[in-house]
Amino acid sequence: MKEQQNSTEEAMNRVLEAERAALAAIAECTTRAANLIEAAQQQARRIHRRTDSRISQVHAHCALALGRQVELLLQQEAENASATVPDAVIQEVLAAAVERLAQSLTDDAAGDD
Repeated sequence: MKEQQNSTEEAMNRVLEAERAALAAIAECTTRAANLIEAAQQQARRIHRRTDSRISQVHAHCALALGRQVELLLQQEAENASATVPDAVIQEVLAAAVERLAQSLTDDAAGDD
């Protein structure tokens, strides 16, 4: 009976030791998991900062390019505005065109007789 009690006590001690080892392993895994999560979060923050920085650089570059294009368009518009044809010249050209059209219509009509 004594041997059976010793055997039972030894078995219980082994179970308790296994349970302590399992709890220690769980605690170690929990710590390692928390460290991995923290490392991943730090990496994500670094990536986020770099991405924000790159986006800001692209925005600045686009703003400069857009500003240059707007300047160029305004400059071209100003040049075109100063290069307009005077009304007198337009009237002369239109009058000549009307005269040629009238001439061609009357020449065609005269040839139909």
